[in-house]
Amino acid sequence: TLPVLSEQERQLHAIDPRRDARKMVGLRAIVADKLGLASGEVTNISPGGCGLRLTKRLRCGQYITLMVYPNDRTAAVRIDLARVNWVEGEWVGVEFLGVIPQNQELHRLCGN
Repeated sequence: TLPVLSEQERQLHAIDPRRDARKMVGLRAIVADKLGLASGEVTNISPGGCGLRLTKRLRCGQYITLMVYPNDRTAAVRIDLARVNWVEGEWVGVEFLGVIPQNQELHRLCGN
């Protein structure tokens, strides 16, 4: 028999038509918007976006700045502009808008 998956696990295992494959990670993050800062965790990442679990509620269409802190204690990766594409409770999916393709730090986080 197949294991019973939670809703979150079903979403992670669903067929995903993204441009880039997401790498599962557990990285500390700080999100900034017009109202202030929030802490959280990047749960998956690709050159085009990431999934977050946050302490602050965001809304679809909102624009944020994101700092991601690698586990190897190298320099933080700054995403100057990202758009919230979906929100489900404390889980958020964002698309990176302010990232140059040559951003080596981001590619390092994504395993590229």
